[in-house]
Amino acid sequence: MKKLPLVSIVIPGKNSGWLLEKCLSCIKKQTYKHIEIIIVDSGSKDQTASLAKKYHCKLYNYYPHVQKGLFDAPHKRNYGAKKAKGKYIYYVDADMELTPRVVTEAVNACIKYDAVIIREDSFGEGIWARAKNLERRCYWGDDTVEAPRFVKRSIWNKLGGLDELLGGGGDDWDFYQKLVENGYQVGRIKAIVMHNEGKLNISKLFRKRFMYGRDALKYIVKRPMIASRSYFPIRPAYLRNWRLFLGRPHDTIFFLIMRFIEYSGSGLGIIYSFIANYEK
Repeated sequence: MKKLPLVSIVIPGKNSGWLLEKCLSCIKKQTYKHIEIIIVDSGSKDQTASLAKKYHCKLYNYYPHVQKGLFDAPHKRNYGAKKAKGKYIYYVDADMELTPRVVTEAVNACIKYDAVIIREDSFGEGIWARAKNLERRCYWGDDTVEAPRFVKRSIWNKLGGLDELLGGGGDDWDFYQKLVENGYQVGRIKAIVMHNEGKLNISKLFRKRFMYGRDALKYIVKRPMIASRSYFPIRPAYLRNWRLFLGRPHDTIFFLIMRFIEYSGSGLGIIYSFIANYEK
């Protein structure tokens, strides 16, 4: 096993133990076994520490200086990457559950590619979780939404990791653009990562998108052309997947309502950020 290249999986989080155990269990069930797991926490009061011990993870407590209401995940991902020893870095979130061949396929793909995009699906309770599942499946193969999270560590270091000023997806998209601008090759694999959405509700969807919106303005300013495609509400992916929508009419209705609510939250978050920056 030690002859295989080491893969460092970085998981940022705080008080996400209720999701973390399933995530760690799925990592331990990977067909590829030469993996180190790095959890970057910030003083969780739940079972995170005991889970890290149970699953033989490296646990680091790190407290990035981030304004309340903004994402600290890019900071924690970069911190975890600095602690990594692997040839490859793969950053996931606590709500992600890897299907068994994700790491095997990603490592094999990196014989040809420098970084890998892994398709994301989701599951959860209730109609909003089904609407989110419908949305995620539309994005398979969409370069304006999907981004590589599995990358050679040498390249990660050359590019300086993630832009810590960007959150809510902007850090992922920006890193993808840095790879492309520097001539690195990005591939895709067939294996899927599942998001555990839990029991979604309108309030949770709105609040999350409001947080995304507060960070979105920075990405829009940095990459206006790409951002216009990533944030445009009528995506080509929706048109390409019209059969998927026709096959799930009930979910489609709630998908449309969900996207309206999410864009409203994001828009208000952008306005909030703009006003806050203007007042400075």
